[in-house]
Amino acid sequence: MAAASATQAYTEPRRSHEARDPTTRLDGRGRAHVSSRPVNPSHALTTTVAARIPYANAAPFYALWADAPFAVRNLVPRELGREAEAGAVDMGLMAAADYLRLAEQFELVAPLGVSARGAVQSVLLFSRRPVSALESAVISVSPETSTSIRLCKLLLRARRGFSSVRYVRGLEPAQADALLLIGDQAMRTRNRPPEGFVHTIDLGADWLEWTGLPFVYAVWAVRRALDPALKAELRAFLEASLAAGLASLPDVARRETGPGWPAHEVESYLRRFQYRFGPDEMRGLERFEALLREHELLHLD
Repeated sequence: MAAASATQAYTEPRRSHEARDPTTRLDGRGRAHVSSRPVNPSHALTTTVAARIPYANAAPFYALWADAPFAVRNLVPRELGREAEAGAVDMGLMAAADYLRLAEQFELVAPLGVSARGAVQSVLLFSRRPVSALESAVISVSPETSTSIRLCKLLLRARRGFSSVRYVRGLEPAQADALLLIGDQAMRTRNRPPEGFVHTIDLGADWLEWTGLPFVYAVWAVRRALDPALKAELRAFLEASLAAGLASLPDVARRETGPGWPAHEVESYLRRFQYRFGPDEMRGLERFEALLREHELLHLD
């Protein structure tokens, strides 16, 4: 399938009778617990390699992954995309830009991923200057990002017309006019930016102001060549694990110590995200793809 169809409407696949069956029960205190009952996981499932992004914003997906019936790798977004392209990953929480770039090889497991409408507090541009004064700036870019670097280029080039901004990965703050950080590192830096970086731009808020749409940061993608029954098993496990995470979000938040935030702030942060996509999220992804193609950024980072 051509890459141009990456964001076409998602079609619900027929469920395999071998897939895991997510079930919900209540304990004696009325709290919901969701489990996934393995029905003799296939050999193909146990040899599948799945990758997850080890950021707090993805934590609700991983509630059942301690017992995952497949091999698991923790990879930051850019490395996950590279490993998927090299054939070393069969399924993963893939950066949206990499999913769009690799659409001939990968498809959505289900309309699941990490999306938000507006500010997210973990995709941040810390700057010495106001955003309106960033023409000709040197921006230090996190080595981990694949999607946010492209989003930043769109917001500065396509939205504001800045044509001479330089993007360099991994510069020290002293060498840069602005820093693009993502994930837990951005969260840790939010309250203590380097000296002189007095302006903070939340890229999710800037995108919403520009387009009126949510932004999709990552999607659950699976290799197209896998057997449909195996894809159904993977989908059912993902859905069960997400249901378990959302049903116990305060516990999930307490376990996320990487950002250095109090548990109640982490929980509020997680509630900003939409993990199951609807029409608005898909329109946001379509708009992102169209802009990347228009500005020739899809295959460049």
